[in-house]
Amino acid sequence: MSKIWSFVNDLKVKKNHKITMFIWFTTILYGLTGGLIWGLIGRLILPEITWLFCFIGYPAVFMGLFGGAIYLYNHEFI
Repeated sequence: MSKIWSFVNDLKVKKNHKITMFIWFTTILYGLTGGLIWGLIGRLILPEITWLFCFIGYPAVFMGLFGGAIYLYNHEFI
């Protein structure tokens, strides 16, 4: 997450927009990562589309949204 934050922090926008962009980027990145994992592994084992939503949703919400907020809170960016 530190690389994502350094990328967002280098942009010339307001601090509030940086925080919002960081949360969006982490949520989307972890959601896409979960979808990619489902596409590679879960497609053979768990082929239903509901599993795709699980593989995308849980990492996006817990690691992306909550993890990004906790990262910002621990590093006193908020």
